[in-house]
Amino acid sequence: ILGGMVNKEDSHQVTDTARVYDGSDWSSCKLGTKRAFFCAVKLQESLIVNLGGLGRDQNVLRTVSLRKCKGRHYLPPIKVRDIPDIPSPISGHGCTILPDSYDIIVAGGSRNQRDN
Repeated sequence: ILGGMVNKEDSHQVTDTARVYDGSDWSSCKLGTKRAFFCAVKLQESLIVNLGGLGRDQNVLRTVSLRKCKGRHYLPPIKVRDIPDIPSPISGHGCTILPDSYDIIVAGGSRNQRDN
């Protein structure tokens, strides 16, 4: 379970917590950026890419982050590196990875509250 909104008394707040179930128990790690209504793709067993979404103060994000929540090492050809931000801030979108590649497709979503 990655990021999202948490209920804090009479309001909802964006969170940066990821919850991981390993088959017998739950643990958690931090995403690095508070995000809700974003998309994520799995590149390797413990490696995820988070794209866009709604951030703190209700700002729509264009940032992309590469995170891992377990202790496994990256497998070639993945290295720790910066991934460029997406061209426009976007929230409520979907994404997927193309078969047999590390190419990510992002579709749908909105850039602001007036977007349709």
